Amino acid sequence: MKLRHSLLCAVFALGLPATALAQVDEGYYVGAQAGANWANKTDLKGSTYTDKADFTTSPTGLVEGGYKFGNGVRVGAEIGYGGSTVGDITGGGPGRAGGAGEVTAFTFMANTYYDFKVDSPLRPYVGVGVGFGRYKFDGVGDVFTPGNVVETSTTAFTYQLSAGVAYALSPNLDFTLGYRFMGTPETTYEPSNAPKFKAAYQSHSVLVGLRYTFGAPQEAPKPAPAVAPPAPPPPPPPPPPPPPPAPSISRNFTVFFDWDKTDLSADAKTVLDNAAKDAGTGHITKINVTGYTDRSGTDAYNLKLSMRRAEAVKVYLTSKGVAASIATDGKGESDPLVPTADGVREPSNRRAVIIFP
Repeated sequence: MKLRHSLLCAVFALGLPATALAQVDEGYYVGAQAGANWANKTDLKGSTYTDKADFTTSPTGLVEGGYKFGNGVRVGAEIGYGGSTVGDITGGGPGRAGGAGEVTAFTFMANTYYDFKVDSPLRPYVGVGVGFGRYKFDGVGDVFTPGNVVETSTTAFTYQLSAGVAYALSPNLDFTLGYRFMGTPETTYEPSNAPKFKAAYQSHSVLVGLRYTFGAPQEAPKPAPAVAPPAPPPPPPPPPPPPPPAPSISRNFTVFFDWDKTDLSADAKTVLDNAAKDAGTGHITKINVTGYTDRSGTDAYNLKLSMRRAEAVKVYLTSKGVAASIATDGKGESDPLVPTADGVREPSNRRAVIIFP
């Protein structure tokens, strides 16, 4: 517990204010780490019995070397050694009790790390690694039955995950503090003095160390010489004046007729002259002319009369140079301007309406 407490206190020591140093971000590096190791409880699975072994805190250490690529990625290899002292063993056959011995791990790992670039002397990192290890049960007992002490070793695939921080002591030298989880799949052990069994190994480590990177830190780029600002561009030309507003024209005209007539009166011609003028001014391309009658006469007769009135208007507009397409229609007495009884000769209903759509 004292070792674990000392390692955790190092975190706070690293947090003291300091100025970030220019670091060597690319090049080969070497390092060494040491610390404490806590192995998880492990099932020892025999053909008849299954024991469970737990472990006490034990020392661990490693040496490493690799290359930093300058973009945060770092690759390396390490050789590590750790021992896990057996604290107690439970389970097994009748009369089996207690626990003693040690499980040691001699590992060879290939690792990939990512170093986060921050404007601080403390730079975090994460990593992952795979490799293999030589795992040895040294005097572990009693296992399964009273007096059965295991001496055996085997080689197993090993993986690990790691995270930590590096503290810049100089541009080339870092003090490191990290956590590592290491494990193996379930592996078969075949001791010569006991039944074979299967066991997996998992451990947690806190390590402190030093890492030295060869080379010199990159110099910050020199600022570019001051250049006189370019002359401001000439002011843009004033915007063109807005186009004159479109002339205001009338789009609806009405002319009236005498009873049972299609002749245009002087007043009607004056209205149509204005309509022709506005059609030219407004560049009108389409005109609708609709003729109407009062309610005297039959429906059939009045329908034909309203058509002749519309045609009379069309002929007059065309004679005045109106180039628009003129569509004519007749409504007879069906849509009176002034509603009346049938047979009433209402002057307001004898009309033609000219519309610019």
